Amino acid sequence: MHTDEGKKFDKRNIERNIKMGIITQKDYETYLSKLPDVSDKLYNPGEELMVNVEEGESKKEEQSEGKKKGAKKRSKGKGK
Repeated sequence: MHTDEGKKFDKRNIERNIKMGIITQKDYETYLSKLPDVSDKLYNPGEELMVNVEEGESKKEEQSEGKKKGAKKRSKGKGK
């Protein structure tokens, strides 16, 4: 069976490749140990949420002031 070297350790194929004897569990563990540590690139929605909350408070204040002004202008136009 032909196996693409780039997909030999693909997580969708790993179980099948181990069962078929294409790779061993030790080969897979060695492959995993050689992968780079990218934990600093991990998406943490809690950090982003805190930043957005701080920015959002000032935006909400600006929007509510704008809405109040807009509401006054509209109410004057409806009475005519």
